Amino acid sequence: MISLSFHGAAGTVTGSKYLLKANDKSILIDCGLFQGSRELKERNWSKPAFNPTDVAAIIITHGHIDHIGYLPRLVSLGFNGKIFATPPTVDISAVSLLDTAKIQEEDAEYRNRKKLTRHAPALPLFTVDDVEQVGKLMSPVQFGSWTHIGKEFKFRYHVAGHLLGAAGVEIEVNDGNKTITLLFSGDVGRYGNLLTIDPSEPPQCNYLICESTYGGQMHPVEDPHTILADLINDVIRRSSILLIPAFAIGRTQQIVYLVNDLIIHGRIPPIDIHVDSPMAITATDIYTKYSSYHRLEAGLPCGLKGIIEGDHVKLHRTKKSSKSLNDLAGPAIIISSSGMMTGGRIMHHLLNRLGNPSTTIAVVGFMPEGTLGRKLLDGEKLVYIHKTPIDVQAKIVKISSLSGHADYQELLHWVEPMTTAPRTVFLTHGEPPMAAAMADHLSSVRGWNTLVPVMDQVVELN
Repeated sequence: MISLSFHGAAGTVTGSKYLLKANDKSILIDCGLFQGSRELKERNWSKPAFNPTDVAAIIITHGHIDHIGYLPRLVSLGFNGKIFATPPTVDISAVSLLDTAKIQEEDAEYRNRKKLTRHAPALPLFTVDDVEQVGKLMSPVQFGSWTHIGKEFKFRYHVAGHLLGAAGVEIEVNDGNKTITLLFSGDVGRYGNLLTIDPSEPPQCNYLICESTYGGQMHPVEDPHTILADLINDVIRRSSILLIPAFAIGRTQQIVYLVNDLIIHGRIPPIDIHVDSPMAITATDIYTKYSSYHRLEAGLPCGLKGIIEGDHVKLHRTKKSSKSLNDLAGPAIIISSSGMMTGGRIMHHLLNRLGNPSTTIAVVGFMPEGTLGRKLLDGEKLVYIHKTPIDVQAKIVKISSLSGHADYQELLHWVEPMTTAPRTVFLTHGEPPMAAAMADHLSSVRGWNTLVPVMDQVVELN
């Protein structure tokens, strides 16, 4: 018997976890943290619906926390198998998980010191020691090569775009009586993205597990150079601060590269760019190491390291250096993580600047329900950071053209080479309206059978 169960990214965007079982042997595809509402985040503290010690191996699609962030927790609960990932994802995961562990430890300490916790004492979900144990289990796998996990499973990676090293996963499963193929899309990137390579053509499969983050939307046709130039010129004219919450890996490098390019070509006057993210600084070395995995050429100022360097780029590694930005006067740009505004240094910048009408905040990524970023985009005028009420006076601007996720038209384009209909397409990694919309698009345009699973649903695969 072969079954697939959905223990994350079902009815929500985050917490990606898919358990694939053949007879008594099971593997996990992705192992992410839930992010967003309190209810979702509390699921991270609950025991998973499966026994971690029964999982033979984990296959990771890419290095974002909603796909890897539960790994240390699972290891602490007894998982001890191999964790497969592409070489860039192995390196990104090490940096990202370590940073997340440190943030959780620091946040727990801060909440205990300020008495801001409902639980005494506040504890981190996982620690730096847990992350070190994850590193011992990581196993790099190249794109395109088949890897066997016992006699029941074999898989290979396909380029997904979206992020350095991001992959879709093709899996062949044999339970002794039948063989079926599944394709997990991972997060499908956009075509013509500045940093990432275009997604590769998907292989034929019996079952497709497809993301639907923007399953009911199309990204506006806009040039990010022009949008960013107009925004920065306005900030310079008003001598104000442009604050950009951005993922430390991928988005930060993309934005700094764009701003440097605008300066070099005279579309904006020189302006200081403050990168307040130690992880982003470290992660740029990974782009240098894996130059064949992205679009950028080595002819940048300072070589590939120039992705986040230049005459106007200021790097902030220490807490003291970060705190010095509290008194920074404009015009200037501050880029800080986390991109979803769920933790990290960006929270302190928002605490300091959200109430200032001269501040502009550029939202450049997807904001799940329940996050501070979604509340700001929805126009809420009173928000809370570390239980402190903030009267939102800052100007909130959304830049959709910098999204790393394919919209529904791009997803339809991505599946065009699949000439044989999968038996079922499972729409995941999307809020309910988006997943339902993507299911409707695939049903109406391709005539495919679709299903939007619910959390912890188990489906037997024939």
